[in-house]
Amino acid sequence: MKLVSAVIILAICYIVQKILYRKFWMKGLDTEIRFSQDFIECGQSAEIIEVVTNDKFLPLPAFHLKFSVDKSLKFDDIKNSKVTDLFHKNELFIIMGHQRITRRLSFTGTARGVVGVNNASILVRDIFMTDTYAARMPHSDKLYVFPAKIRTDNFDLFFKGLLGEVEAKRSLVEDSLTFRGVREYQSFDPYRSINWKKSARAGELMVNMYGYTTDSRVRILLNLDNNYMIETNKLLEEAISIVSSISTELLKRGVGVSVKTNGTNSDDILLPEIREGAEISHAITIDRMLTEIKGSKEKVFFIDMIKEETQNIKRNIFYIIVSPYAREDLMIHVDNMYKKGAAIHMIVPCYDEYPYISDKPYSSGWEVPINV
Repeated sequence: MKLVSAVIILAICYIVQKILYRKFWMKGLDTEIRFSQDFIECGQSAEIIEVVTNDKFLPLPAFHLKFSVDKSLKFDDIKNSKVTDLFHKNELFIIMGHQRITRRLSFTGTARGVVGVNNASILVRDIFMTDTYAARMPHSDKLYVFPAKIRTDNFDLFFKGLLGEVEAKRSLVEDSLTFRGVREYQSFDPYRSINWKKSARAGELMVNMYGYTTDSRVRILLNLDNNYMIETNKLLEEAISIVSSISTELLKRGVGVSVKTNGTNSDDILLPEIREGAEISHAITIDRMLTEIKGSKEKVFFIDMIKEETQNIKRNIFYIIVSPYAREDLMIHVDNMYKKGAAIHMIVPCYDEYPYISDKPYSSGWEVPINV
């Protein structure tokens, strides 16, 4: 009799919990997956933060949180995970009623790109592990893994030489906040510079003299089409890293930087030009654009860019051209730009086994190991 009673009670409990879970399993349930940072540099670490809240009396004895991310994110803990074309994670939680659980998964970003959480879903089982309930999770959080910065002695030496070129071509701009005295008026002096009080005392026109400040401005043009048949992606990534590294170092020194490229995003849309800025925070704007690059328009687009720049050369701007492609159909237009008075330095990323031999006064090769 006791056994029959126990079976009846168990059956009633099973039916009741079955009804309760079917009706209320989603009630008060909230899940969140987010990155701990908006952006990191390639090689740096961050975390994925998982937050599960069960704001109801009904416990969730087996709660699975599943999602996928790009396999370029290398996680410290790879338990309950699988790697195919993506990194798939299956997190198991035991959540009591009115409980919140937070977990942090550490990872390192190993490749440039915009990374999101894919295929996020939840799966819940009832107390008797007989019924399963599942739902998709909307998710929009993204992480920018910025291009790797080049930190080598060769780059430091190269950048010092480049910076010397920039400073040699800088324009001098009068700084009205730095007063140096007065002198006699000359025919080329602007009317607003006349010091009327000093002129009255001297009996002749006198003008104010000011100190000068440097106005250094750099415009970077990045071509991502090339003529290599092997390991093209490696050269293009190096070109992107060169632009990112040079931009950051210039901005640290207060140099105004703008960037234009024939690179395209994931929808094959040409990325917008980054207008000039001189604050160090401008490096983030540039890196965001560089991170979004997924492909490029053909070199004819870049040649058209060079033609346009040639028509609008500004004497106080130093032009840096980064292009793995350096054949005659492009170089003839860069030559024309140089001959018309533009201050240029062209950087040609190339493989060490196929070095770029420059015959131009304004260009140099940047060798990349092909077997590393």
